[in-house]
Amino acid sequence: MIRYFFGQRLRKIQISFLYSYKYRGSFILSYIPKRLSLGSSLIIEENVEISEKINSIGKGTYIGSGTVIGNCDSIGNYCSISKDAKIGMSNHPLHFVSTSPRFYLSKYGKVKNDLYNHSQIKGSVIEDDVLISSNAVIMEGLRIGQGSVIGAGAIVTKDVDPYSIVTGVPAKLVRFRFSEKKIEKLMKLNFDDDDQILNQLNS
Repeated sequence: MIRYFFGQRLRKIQISFLYSYKYRGSFILSYIPKRLSLGSSLIIEENVEISEKINSIGKGTYIGSGTVIGNCDSIGNYCSISKDAKIGMSNHPLHFVSTSPRFYLSKYGKVKNDLYNHSQIKGSVIEDDVLISSNAVIMEGLRIGQGSVIGAGAIVTKDVDPYSIVTGVPAKLVRFRFSEKKIEKLMKLNFDDDDQILNQLNS
């Protein structure tokens, strides 16, 4: 308990006094794991939980307060993630007698070896320019395509196509944002190149 308390205090000091220098040009109010690669001009609001598993968050991305990022490999450039979203949520094995990890993970002392390894499940990938609305849940191992929109409160259990809009429980396709021809053109965009994006706004 004491170790946890001091750990929390240390993180708050890091956020308050060090991040403004370390991440110049960004606005970050949540703890960032050491190995995480960050792009420029980020906004990460307070109380965002970021797992050690994620490798990168791209430039210009916004992450709202209360969001949880679990088993996720990467988040692309210019993504807009609203408050209280859940990304890369883990499943429990359903083929065992019990779904409790106490009966399939050795650390709890009931089994000698792990019967199911969460760390071997691939993480979700959020591509560039994705909009994830408030309270949406994205399960682990999924690819959320470039320019797609996840509706508020949606529970995403399958890959999402680029420039599609999905809503509901479980999330289903509502429509595509643009014509097939326009999407084909947009898929050639490089979201590392701001000028390229700005030129498309006028076309």
